[in-house]
Amino acid sequence: MRLKSLATGLSLMFLVPGMTHAMTVMDVEITCPVGGEEFTARLAGSGTAFGANLDRRPFGATPSPWPLARCPGNGFVLYQREFSDAEVARLTPLVESAEFQRMQAEESDYYIASRLMRHMNAPANLVADRLLKATWEAEHDERYPRYASEALAAFEHVLADASSELTAETRASYQQIAGELERRLGRFEEAARRFEALLQSPGVIGSELEPLVRQEIALVAAKDSGTHAIETPDEAAE
Repeated sequence: MRLKSLATGLSLMFLVPGMTHAMTVMDVEITCPVGGEEFTARLAGSGTAFGANLDRRPFGATPSPWPLARCPGNGFVLYQREFSDAEVARLTPLVESAEFQRMQAEESDYYIASRLMRHMNAPANLVADRLLKATWEAEHDERYPRYASEALAAFEHVLADASSELTAETRASYQQIAGELERRLGRFEEAARRFEALLQSPGVIGSELEPLVRQEIALVAAKDSGTHAIETPDEAAE
């Protein structure tokens, strides 16, 4: 991303008793790496999360997901801060293609970012992360099942890759996210098997992940495919 200047930041204040939390946004002048279009994007500067849902989406005085700049003319999404000349040369034919341009009216910023990253053979875990964030953008519309299915497939790909060298903690975290996506898609049997197996994984019992998995198991048993926040210890005890 080529940042030319920063306009005056705009602070949006969210008040809670006894404390002030701020989410700040700012106007940023950008030159689109593909095509050279100049435009102004309103991007986030800071935010405060009060908690998170089981799909790891933060909530509170914070953008969720963090906004990405999107070139108004060709729809290119700036999924990283800088692009080399070689990257631009490789991305340009895709951005100019009829397929990519058809995506503009239908797909979210993070979904388009995932498409660009796959074209560039980005690490699979980063693509999975962008697809997960795309589900946050589409949580309340008809795109959610498609985005969630693609995100689930992306996380399963990472988990199945023997060369990914995931730590045990990261692997367990990805398994919980995959199970959450299965639950949200109504795939309760698959989610139940995944969460029960996860409780048998080394290091999960007694970890911060254990209560999330037990919360998931209860929701699966109730055949609940809705959005739920991660329970606090007090809530879980009720």
